[in-house]
Amino acid sequence: MKLFLNTRRQRNCTLAFEDGQVIYKITTPFKVTGRVTTILRVVPNATDEHDDADLDTRLQDKFAHLAEIEWQYIRSSRLRFRGDDIDTGTLFRKFGLGPYGRHRAFTAPDGREYVWKMGMWASELYVNDDSDTLVACFHGSSIGLLSPTRDAYLEIFPEGRHIKDVIVMTFIYVEKLRRDKKRAAQ
Repeated sequence: MKLFLNTRRQRNCTLAFEDGQVIYKITTPFKVTGRVTTILRVVPNATDEHDDADLDTRLQDKFAHLAEIEWQYIRSSRLRFRGDDIDTGTLFRKFGLGPYGRHRAFTAPDGREYVWKMGMWASELYVNDDSDTLVACFHGSSIGLLSPTRDAYLEIFPEGRHIKDVIVMTFIYVEKLRRDKKRAAQ
């Protein structure tokens, strides 16, 4: 499953399938302090074959609140997901070192531990066990100098589709950290 970003800013974008169907909307209003990223997920529309009067509204995408990330600069940021308010310092265990930051391990609702590895060009999510199975990978955009032009996308492999909401939420968090470290290094 490939979810394409419509902009280069992962905190203000949509994630959509190749056909353009938007699945997630991510918004972060600009504020000097107290920034909160909101993640919305598409809700399938129910169709009522007996009433065509409301056809226009049934064909429009409806979105429901999935998660929020409250960004903090001095203390740990907070994630709100499925009724839980979680401190990122508690959710993520830091270890190892990538080119742009320490890797982040977390336990997903399925009880398995996963790790986001902070790579030179992008973040990759693996099952944190002996199998080291790749679950998701971010592919940055390409302007076509050394490879064909392409938009940035988050690829979620079959091993991770059952936790895709968690993958999207944690991706937004770790990719911001990775990009901040990359900017600081330049």
